[in-house]
Amino acid sequence: MSTIRQRLTRRLLLGWSLLLIAGGMVTYLTTRTALTRQFDDALGTTATALSAIIEQDSTGIQVDIGDPFLRRFDTNNGAAYFQLWNSDGSEVTRSESLGNDSLPSRHPGDWAEFWDMKLASGLNVRAMAFKFRPHPADAQDVAASADAIMVVATDRRQLDKSLAILALVLTGSGLLVLILTAVAVPWLLRRELAPLNSLAEQTQRITAESLSERFPLNGLPGELTPISTRLNDLLQRLQTSFVRERQFSDDLAHEFRTPIAELRSLAELSLKWPEARGADPDRNVLEIALQMETIIRRLLAIARSEQGQEAVETQRIDLAQLIATVCLPLQKNAAARQLKIQVDVPADLTIESDPVLLRSILTNLLENAVEYSATGGAIQIHGKLQNGDFTLQVINPVQQLSSEDVPHLFERFWRKDPARTGGEHSGLGLSLSRAFATSLGYNLTAALNSNRCLTITLSGRSAGGMTAPRT
Repeated sequence: MSTIRQRLTRRLLLGWSLLLIAGGMVTYLTTRTALTRQFDDALGTTATALSAIIEQDSTGIQVDIGDPFLRRFDTNNGAAYFQLWNSDGSEVTRSESLGNDSLPSRHPGDWAEFWDMKLASGLNVRAMAFKFRPHPADAQDVAASADAIMVVATDRRQLDKSLAILALVLTGSGLLVLILTAVAVPWLLRRELAPLNSLAEQTQRITAESLSERFPLNGLPGELTPISTRLNDLLQRLQTSFVRERQFSDDLAHEFRTPIAELRSLAELSLKWPEARGADPDRNVLEIALQMETIIRRLLAIARSEQGQEAVETQRIDLAQLIATVCLPLQKNAAARQLKIQVDVPADLTIESDPVLLRSILTNLLENAVEYSATGGAIQIHGKLQNGDFTLQVINPVQQLSSEDVPHLFERFWRKDPARTGGEHSGLGLSLSRAFATSLGYNLTAALNSNRCLTITLSGRSAGGMTAPRT
């Protein structure tokens, strides 16, 4: 997190420096332009006033030397200068302040021309050249009027000083702001990122054994509260998944412990008394292998279905006929337990579904009902179609099941009586049925009423579904 803070500090300082430099340059250039324009306006006013005291008669251009305005151009002041030429380039006069210096003769157009220059004495001045026509000394002698060119210059040291002070103030202010920013930004980032640092440190400490911890929500900035909430939701899902997988591992180990122990016992007996070996041990080994194969096959089917890899291919299915086909091989076991299977499904009830997956669902539900129904009871199968949705219910009486057990019915390897192992009853039938139902877009639920009758309901749309090639 300190690396992130340092990177943010560098980026902020760099960005702020660029903004200060750009802002300072814009401010300086804008101010310099304004001050120079103001200086030029003053210079233009001086030139206009000077041109007003210049006359022209038949002998040429005349300057009223005694005019008080010319005092600012004398040697003592030395702050303003001018030089006057005829239109043919011959010099008429110059100010005393120039001394041995000269101003360049320019030939401006209709507009005045301004520029910066340095006198021979090394003084920086601002100069203005303009062309004008002196007014005639005699109003009747207009024909004698001719153009003249004059260059007026003024000491610009005060302007340069003002601009230097402005540049110094802008530079100093920018450096001061950068120094304060360099000090304040890390402190602000450290303070504002402290909650994020805390979240990062807590995240780093989370392991599979500490998934029960949750990130705090109180005292966080508003921007971090949604992040903390989402992290808590993620931890809850991870905790649930880890608990389920750990339980699954424990159940799987428990489920295979008995058949593996039986296989080991049969192998040890065959090795110890090979002469007494008959067909029964091999038959028992085959039954155990088939039982373990069934468990693995069902687990793989559940995994494929939960990962969305179970291919689905729908077709029109006569539900009543499919139920009759599933019930036929169960009649023998039902008769042995004095159970009646009552089917109440309309003969014209047809749905679009995957016949293989749907048959597996019904087989598991009915086998479960035959195995765990109370002796002498009745297994009821009801089906109906309403508003494009079908509902199929399998109802059977149970003795030992309670309402607290219902939420566990669809868990893998769950049994009411953990001692009942072996055979086909691995505790995966209902889990597999729900997984297949989810793949088909159906709902599979269970409920226990006050008469201790378990109702398992399969429901969904009677038409439509996914179509994919079966693999």
